Amino acid sequence: MKKLQFLFLICILTFTVSCGQQKRYVSYKVQEGETMRDIANRLDMKTKDLLRLNPDIGRKPEANTVIVIPNPEIKNGTSSSITSDEITTSDDENTSETQPEDTVDDTAVKPDGDSTFQQTVYEYEFHTVKAGETVYRITKEYNITKNDLMNWNPEYPAIQHNTLSIGQVLKVKSIEKIVTINKEEVLKNFLTHTVKSKETVYSLTRFYNVTKQDLIRLNPEYPGIINNELSVDQLLKIKPINEVNADENFTFYKDSIQEDISINLAVLLPFKAKEYDSISSKKIFNKDYNKNSAKLANMVTDFYMGLEIAIDSIKEQGINVNATVFDTGNRDNNVSAILAENKLDNADVVIGPFYSSKAELVARKVNAPVVYPHYSNKQQSFSASRLIKSAPDKKNYTKYLTSYLKDAYNGEEIFVVGDGKKDSNNKISEIVNTLKTHDSIKEIHVLKPTEGYIKKELFTDKMIPNKHNWVIITSNDYVAIADALNSMIGLPDETTVQVFAVEKNKSYNKIENNKLASIDFTYVSNACTDDSPENVKIFNKKYYQKNHTIPSNYAIKGFDITYDILIRLASGKKLTDTFKDGVSFRVENKFDYRKKTFGSTSNTGLFIVKYNKDLSLTRLK
Repeated sequence: MKKLQFLFLICILTFTVSCGQQKRYVSYKVQEGETMRDIANRLDMKTKDLLRLNPDIGRKPEANTVIVIPNPEIKNGTSSSITSDEITTSDDENTSETQPEDTVDDTAVKPDGDSTFQQTVYEYEFHTVKAGETVYRITKEYNITKNDLMNWNPEYPAIQHNTLSIGQVLKVKSIEKIVTINKEEVLKNFLTHTVKSKETVYSLTRFYNVTKQDLIRLNPEYPGIINNELSVDQLLKIKPINEVNADENFTFYKDSIQEDISINLAVLLPFKAKEYDSISSKKIFNKDYNKNSAKLANMVTDFYMGLEIAIDSIKEQGINVNATVFDTGNRDNNVSAILAENKLDNADVVIGPFYSSKAELVARKVNAPVVYPHYSNKQQSFSASRLIKSAPDKKNYTKYLTSYLKDAYNGEEIFVVGDGKKDSNNKISEIVNTLKTHDSIKEIHVLKPTEGYIKKELFTDKMIPNKHNWVIITSNDYVAIADALNSMIGLPDETTVQVFAVEKNKSYNKIENNKLASIDFTYVSNACTDDSPENVKIFNKKYYQKNHTIPSNYAIKGFDITYDILIRLASGKKLTDTFKDGVSFRVENKFDYRKKTFGSTSNTGLFIVKYNKDLSLTRLK
């Protein structure tokens, strides 16, 4: 954090001198009692634009905090009510305007007309450190300041202490250029993204499931991407339009916070405090004592611990959350009494209850959105208009997989394997019928057990050497799954195969991961684990500090659902209206909500995940 504060201070100083005699931005010292809204009003600008210029400053900064503001002397050619005595500038006129790693440049040139787009970009000259070279020597060689060197190379903080290492590659000169992009041509041929404040290269690659190398290759006019540099309003090419899956929602939801917002949250969870009053905590969570009771206790407790972290995180952003937690008792039997006493009348949103029958009841009685917090096999029949299903319906899994397969098909031999049961047969019919709508897919081999198993020869006799094969399993039965997977082991070297499953159900947990990895096992999932994003690291750290353990899947679900709902409400919009604004991606879960005209709202956020040979996972979609 200290490093970020230091870099931010450097950026403030460089902003104040980058425009020569007519500086576009200057620094301003906040007066006692002033808010960002007060300052924005005096500058005749929007509060959100001022916050965008100062991403690390809250809405109510402390007195004497230095912020960046547009120069009042040149803003619209007039002066504002902020006087020159209140503005501070740097004495070092040699400091250049530069960008720290993984940050957004707010000085981007805005679109010029309808057909072209002008953008300020920075190209750099590099220097490789040799033995005996010092910071002073390099700054003199390139006629730059030490501040320039620190700003351009934030990955080497030791420069501040005049420490260098042989072989370090340093940026030593920044060249500003303005490029003109044919906007219409780009929009026609590519899926694009216009960069917003605080977005990073990593956040975009994670959302769109592309690599940094993809962005660099498609956007050569922006060489700063190599160093994780983006600019506000920058128009990025994400992928060629012919590679875009028509079924995928690529509208990126951007978090926004309305000033002085307050949210009343009601939480309905079956803690069963009365029932557990005379039972020790050791027994409550002990599966050997009562398997079903322990399972529920762990689910509810973990979900709530994740929910607590989400509320804390929202409050840290200046949002007032009034949370009221209700114990709904055994099988949510207290719900009727809670409703009868009108305890939910002031709620802006309700999370819970846990049981599907009670969720419908609450959604029909209250005037607020009701978020069902986990998956139930009964949720597909939900019809209450205020009910929001946070977990995707299972029927969407098959559709999502076939959509991916149609998009990825490149001449593979296709096998669909079932167990002869009704659910498996229905999935086979849907997969086969959908895949055959592809112009190039002419034949699909459907295999079902005969006398309890499927002969390996039924696969190998139809697998063509030197041709890749897809095997799609629709069964939930362990015996049928193990039988099919065993047939994939020991195939001839010239025969390659990738095995797909509609879902990684419990039966796959009995299969060795090495075996799954050897067949490129690929499946549909409602969660995708990646511990590298900064928001994930922050959550894991907070959770461990508070609970002294790592978060379970239910704890992550509790955080993701709660945080997403609260941050959407913080925009000041009606919750269902924010669902139209795009897809959000939190710690592990994706939220792509779709509202039925007459019925409940469903989350359709899913992933396609593949096992790698090293047992790591790769997100394919």
